[in-house]
Amino acid sequence: MCIKTIESEITNIISRFEQQDNLNSVLKDLTYLKTYSIDDNKTVEIDDAISLEKFSGQYKLWIHIASPTSYIDYQSAIDKNARKLISTSYLSTNTYYMLPEILINNVFSLCDKESRESLSLGIILNDDGSVSFSEIVKSLIKVDYRLNYTEADELIDYAPKEEEDLSIISTILQSRKCWRKNLGAMEILESYGKIIVENNIPIVKIIDPTLSRQLISEAMILYGDITSEFTKLNNIPVPYRVQENIAKPSNDIIQDSFNNVLNNFLLKKTLGKSYYAIKPMSHLSLGLTSYLHATSPIRRYADLLVNYQLNKYLNNQDLISKQEVEQIINEINNIGRQNIMRFREDQKYWLRKWFENNSFKEYQVILLNWINRYKNICILYFTDHKFSTACNLYSNFNISIGENFNVKDITKNNNDNIEFELISSLK
Repeated sequence: MCIKTIESEITNIISRFEQQDNLNSVLKDLTYLKTYSIDDNKTVEIDDAISLEKFSGQYKLWIHIASPTSYIDYQSAIDKNARKLISTSYLSTNTYYMLPEILINNVFSLCDKESRESLSLGIILNDDGSVSFSEIVKSLIKVDYRLNYTEADELIDYAPKEEEDLSIISTILQSRKCWRKNLGAMEILESYGKIIVENNIPIVKIIDPTLSRQLISEAMILYGDITSEFTKLNNIPVPYRVQENIAKPSNDIIQDSFNNVLNNFLLKKTLGKSYYAIKPMSHLSLGLTSYLHATSPIRRYADLLVNYQLNKYLNNQDLISKQEVEQIINEINNIGRQNIMRFREDQKYWLRKWFENNSFKEYQVILLNWINRYKNICILYFTDHKFSTACNLYSNFNISIGENFNVKDITKNNNDNIEFELISSLK
């Protein structure tokens, strides 16, 4: 890809952005709404924000999604480079952005106190969580509060009278979650440990499923649900997110129905693989008849493609053809799998470094599964650190799935595998 062409496009986009009239009549002015973004402190790609509008005894929830395709042309050099990458790659020591970082920071991200173009979804829900009214509009918004998850949790928990919007939004979205569960949606709420690297030292960061994280997750699912209904109704070709054929867990595998870690692991094993398709089909674990990814257009090409199509439709422009979208879907599925493998290899490398750096070398674990019992390969869950990994486990005793015990790290420095031996059972 010609770097000079990309640089020229970046210059033109910044110039257009700086000269644009923020009172563009094509955009619905939503800057009067009190608008929140919720992300980790270090997040650069701020794709989404939320607002609550109150009128006539009703609440209207607004979900705002960044609109990079208001500036990027389909088949431009920037677009072709993004399509080659398919997504931003978040590796432990580096981030490879799908879109140019200067545009992310200065034009696309929904930064606080700055006017930004957005594709906004306005929804009124019934008491049971079903949709009473929805609309999708090109908008102009301004984020008033950029919050991290801890700050958002406090506002939801305490709901001060002058800042009660997030608490109300949380309640509204909980009703939506109940509506999906009644349609068969499954929810797996659990903390998980993630390897991050600071100053070349790996540490485990534990992510808890707090109310603010659940709020954002449900808002994004709602946006993907309503948008998929909109694209179906208007015959807009897009990559739908599909998950079919969920198998039931075998009862003879589950040893302890009170072992939530094991039960969640077995439940996840039953879920069919998710993929993108041109045809709208069910996403069974979400309980939806159709669904698409639309809320991360700055960091995921599938969402960027939906962003293109929505903007083109709302601008009465020619859509990207179904044949082109199908071709892109194949690329997304193939390159996306490669990106996932790259991320997993990176996590595996730094996890091994984390084990090497730990001085205590002993861990409380739960056996989740035998991958190959004869070669002593299994999946262990590390109770204190909330993560699981494949490793070698050596023991003179028979160990059952779901059993709790302590292990000792016996990994050799020249060995790529992580190895443990059982030192005591916790029966």
